[in-house]
Amino acid sequence: MVSTFKKIILNTGRPTRIVLKHGCQTPGVHRCLFTKNNQQKYKDLIKEKKIKGIHKVLDIKHIKKLYPTPQSKQALMDEYDMFMGAKNIIKDLQKVLGKDVYKKRREPIPIDLNKPDLQKEVLRTAKSTYMNFHTGSCYAIRIATTAQDPKIALENFMSAYDKIIDVIPGTERNIRSFQIKTANSTSLPVYDADTDFVRDEYHTDEEV
Repeated sequence: MVSTFKKIILNTGRPTRIVLKHGCQTPGVHRCLFTKNNQQKYKDLIKEKKIKGIHKVLDIKHIKKLYPTPQSKQALMDEYDMFMGAKNIIKDLQKVLGKDVYKKRREPIPIDLNKPDLQKEVLRTAKSTYMNFHTGSCYAIRIATTAQDPKIALENFMSAYDKIIDVIPGTERNIRSFQIKTANSTSLPVYDADTDFVRDEYHTDEEV
């Protein structure tokens, strides 16, 4: 978790992808890819190029048709461990999938389907986590799971640190603290700014 001195207000934007050194996926993960249209085109492409790591493709039309209710969307979420979305439809997917998906932190990670080496892009996305700023001053970023070795968790954190700093408005001057926690644990401080030595403009909770 990272907290900031200033409250961040962003009305629009897409999740920022952060490539981890080891990823936080375990073997046997099932992934679903969301595309804008023509899902058969991408199914054929995956088959033709023997792309590994994607187990289902759905375009927006078929999401709406096959998963029209909150219950059916939840069933889709339960069926797959990770979701990828073509980067040009990330904003559209928020409306299609519904707010409950985003509250539970299951939103799709952006993927560039126009990359010449699609297999490499899939692997990079599979190893990624994301930051998705909306409103507030405290944000959770998944960097590891409890099933992984503590050394892997540390290396993931270190590999993500610079990117986290870069994408926060105000960068490192706006960082109040870094903490590590699981879903059910208390927070373990990794860094806590000494506010006596922080520039005055970052002592407030005004918006940025």
